[in-house]
Amino acid sequence: MPAKPFEEKPEGKPEKKSSGQGFGFKKPQPKLKVSETVEEKLARLENEVSANPKVTDSPASSLPSPVVQAKAGLSAASQLSFMHNPRWNMSVFWLLVVFSVFLGNVPGIHFLLTPVSQFVTMVHEMGHAIVTILTGGHVNFMTVVSDGDGHGGLTGCVGGFAFLAIQAGYVGTTLFGCLLIYLGQYPRYSKLILSGLGIAMIVASLVFMLPGLLSAHFFESIGSLLWGLGMGAFCVYLGKKLQPAWANLVVLFLAVQTALSSLALLWVLVPNALGLAGAHFTDATLMAGLIPFTLPIFWVLLWVCISILMLFFTLKHTYGAAFMKKRISKKL
Repeated sequence: MPAKPFEEKPEGKPEKKSSGQGFGFKKPQPKLKVSETVEEKLARLENEVSANPKVTDSPASSLPSPVVQAKAGLSAASQLSFMHNPRWNMSVFWLLVVFSVFLGNVPGIHFLLTPVSQFVTMVHEMGHAIVTILTGGHVNFMTVVSDGDGHGGLTGCVGGFAFLAIQAGYVGTTLFGCLLIYLGQYPRYSKLILSGLGIAMIVASLVFMLPGLLSAHFFESIGSLLWGLGMGAFCVYLGKKLQPAWANLVVLFLAVQTALSSLALLWVLVPNALGLAGAHFTDATLMAGLIPFTLPIFWVLLWVCISILMLFFTLKHTYGAAFMKKRISKKL
């Protein structure tokens, strides 16, 4: 701790010398270098603070100006912190939308996206299962693999409020996709989001798929259980190993794929509802049988409209709002 500076007497005031040689003027004493010590401490603290990159944690809709300082020697993955910039985050989101719409159905790319398709199917079936349990029913089995009859997944429900449980498949998938879109604005939490998704899938697989091993859907249940546990473990692994920027990219990609899946009803359920794709039962045919004087096409169009409205309001308050603010600021 630096010494406390002493008080100097005013210069020019005579003072008796200790040697007894008469009066004289006291020679000014040198000042302690207290100010230099403080400056050195401030400089050291400033260097320590600048060593850590400062990244804003605000959503993309607010569009702040983040400060990212890259230092030499960092790995390439660490330097991808530009993804924390809300403008970059928004740009990546819209690029993923374009990719999913125009390239998602290309044969080679569609094959590579099989795990993502299984993820969306699991979200769909979990919607049925969760609403059934919440409304007082229980689940006998749940599958996320094809049964050979045109069904990508099945959920056997007993009891519960069927009116909500049946619709929770497609509508719940869109709702979950909208939630991921919102969470995708916060790259810092992407690793935690991926780990949480993985744990949820592992738990759902054990709770909803294991009972299917004792049902008539034995083989589908085995395949579904392997898919569910595998996807869950992989998400947990990604949540632990990926850099936040890459984790955020995965979350945004899953958000886009999940949210847009409900709009694919136009190509999947409409032909079936019109009798152009066989007589396989779907969620729409189940609703038509549950509610008299309704047709399957009515429920398909209703779910598409609900999905469009949910996506519209989600994008309006997230990336869509940020995009509009960006355009307005340019005009001004």
